[in-house]
Amino acid sequence: MSAKRLWWVGIGFAFALGCDSADGGSATVSIQNDFGAMPPWTICHANYLDVEFGKIAIGATSGPQKVEPGLDFVLMVAAWNDPDCAPAHCLPIATASEEEVVDGQTRTITVAMANHQGPCPPEGVAPIPQAQYERILQLHPEYGFKPYADRAQNPQCVK
Repeated sequence: MSAKRLWWVGIGFAFALGCDSADGGSATVSIQNDFGAMPPWTICHANYLDVEFGKIAIGATSGPQKVEPGLDFVLMVAAWNDPDCAPAHCLPIATASEEEVVDGQTRTITVAMANHQGPCPPEGVAPIPQAQYERILQLHPEYGFKPYADRAQNPQCVK
């Protein structure tokens, strides 16, 4: 076998070993609530790549969590102008685009006015797609959010 071919076989073997890790790798993620006075959203629950991050006050950052590397939306229940997260003040929201983390990465995902979407958004905020909305309903049925077709009738939307 030529030296060049042996080199390629070695590279392929090393790549295969790195990609076939038993634990799938991990990344460390924190979520920052960068909503300020407007809009005053407290993040009551945040979930990213099937890991719960809990409540995140305005201007605060969650503790770091280990996640399996991948691509997903940050799915949230957020309360408008209510740091206690009363259900009547809550809505399901998500990041506007999928966020990615890779093996070994440490990352803070910032959630703010410019990169979120919701069920009854003001002008300039994208409406939440049904897939993300339904996932939030499955994660947090205790809030009793309306079905997707009626999402603009959630209590916080009609105030």
